[in-house]
Amino acid sequence: MPEIEIRDNPKLRSVFRNITELTFTGFVWGIWVYLLLPLVNIIMWILGLRFIEISVVEKLGYAEMIGLMIKMGWIVLTVFLILRVWGLYNYKRFGKRSRRESSPPVTIEQLAMHFHIPVEQVEYMRSQKEVVWENERISESS
Repeated sequence: MPEIEIRDNPKLRSVFRNITELTFTGFVWGIWVYLLLPLVNIIMWILGLRFIEISVVEKLGYAEMIGLMIKMGWIVLTVFLILRVWGLYNYKRFGKRSRRESSPPVTIEQLAMHFHIPVEQVEYMRSQKEVVWENERISESS
């Protein structure tokens, strides 16, 4: 069986082929990176915890870290209490009132009057599965 000689000369490729190949390659690499994101996320999380431990705990000591955690806790508690008081105020002020006014159901007579058609035709249209409405103005102008 004769050997096949493969000649790879990038200069002979068209611009469209190069753009297509680069686009496809970039797309596949993007999918590959997207699939590896959970692993990268775990590694960065571990490195981030180690960085916090080195920068906060070892340099400043545990007393500073505990003080920082207490300050953050007070801030979170304060924000929670503000939001809770605001929610209770809204519930007391507006919670039991229903200001929405519902409109009464539309009767067949009102529909017939609105569309200028007989009541029997509205009843017939209501019983149909599909209604095709033809506008008289459009059919008159055609």
